[in-house]
Amino acid sequence: MVAVGFDLHFSTVLFLLLAVTISHCLELKCKEHEYPFGERCCKDCAPGERMRSRCTAKTDTVCAPCQDEYFSSEHNHSFCKSCTICNTRKGSVEVKKCEKTSDRVCMCVAGYMPDVRYTLGSACLPCPEGTYSVGRNENCQPWTNCSVLGKNTLRPGTKTYDAVCSNHVTQPAISQSATPALNLSTTDHKNNISTAVFSPPRPSVIPSICLDKNSLTETNWGSLSLILICLILLMVSGMSILLLIIQAAKKETKKRPYRNNRQGERSCRMPIQEEHIDSNSSLIKS
Repeated sequence: MVAVGFDLHFSTVLFLLLAVTISHCLELKCKEHEYPFGERCCKDCAPGERMRSRCTAKTDTVCAPCQDEYFSSEHNHSFCKSCTICNTRKGSVEVKKCEKTSDRVCMCVAGYMPDVRYTLGSACLPCPEGTYSVGRNENCQPWTNCSVLGKNTLRPGTKTYDAVCSNHVTQPAISQSATPALNLSTTDHKNNISTAVFSPPRPSVIPSICLDKNSLTETNWGSLSLILICLILLMVSGMSILLLIIQAAKKETKKRPYRNNRQGERSCRMPIQEEHIDSNSSLIKS
């Protein structure tokens, strides 16, 4: 029985594999720019066209040109795509018109960079302060810092142009008071005075150290954060001490009524005892 069941299962699996193989062999194979539909191959629409009606058993695919502001760049059997719109209010300009076979091409103007949320060049963002862009869908770049290079700034940077620096490295001016000349006077035998002036050698160029504003702001923020943390800790410690004092005061006030009651009871009992003593003394006298 086990052998018969195994043979039946094996024959079923073999039959299914054979059926799948035959279906693949008999599958309809269409040529390039054709698509299968039922038992026949239908042609695709050419670039710049859209499918108006699908093919049937007797008729082929009916195509029609794309409408205005729509395009189709490949063979297809679907609809045309809408052309990209250049948003001129956001710094975008058209550099290529929309055609039935190709999309419109947009580009960001100088001072703007592409907005990654939209099609390249269709919407742009203005360059932030301290950066520039020459357009052509390029990202904004920071201005050249002439002072860091030890040069003078001939033209400051804008949103459309980079800063222009001088070609020569600037040297710090040496004042005469810093390097005074040494005057040595000598007198000859004929009472003629001649003065020789000697000046010390000029010091080498001292490199200028430029502090970046960003580093200064970072250090200021660090010191401010430390001061704020210290103030918060002082406030928390002060509040905790105040709470401890209040709790201790509450405990003292709870203990005081109990002591007062004890003293009151003692003061009230003493007269009673005196009254008993007086009554006994009167009895004894009688």
